[in-house]
Amino acid sequence: MIEKKELLSENLKDFMDYSVDVLNAMDGAPEHTAEKQEVVRGKIQNLKIYLNHLEASYNENTPKINTGSATGETPAIPDIVI
Repeated sequence: MIEKKELLSENLKDFMDYSVDVLNAMDGAPEHTAEKQEVVRGKIQNLKIYLNHLEASYNENTPKINTGSATGETPAIPDIVI
């Protein structure tokens, strides 16, 4: 099972390392047998999982920005009390 790591950098490293593995598995694609094609497709599915973990980790480690409502309205700026 592919587990999400705590640190963004660890998730990025896992994604990049696995990406290289997938690229290597894709080498020689025109000559791939049905079995090799299934292996590569499985690796691509796993790569999507790594990418989802990376995206989640990024979102957890970045500041939340209020970009307005779904209707495109500009968010209201609260009054400042001094």
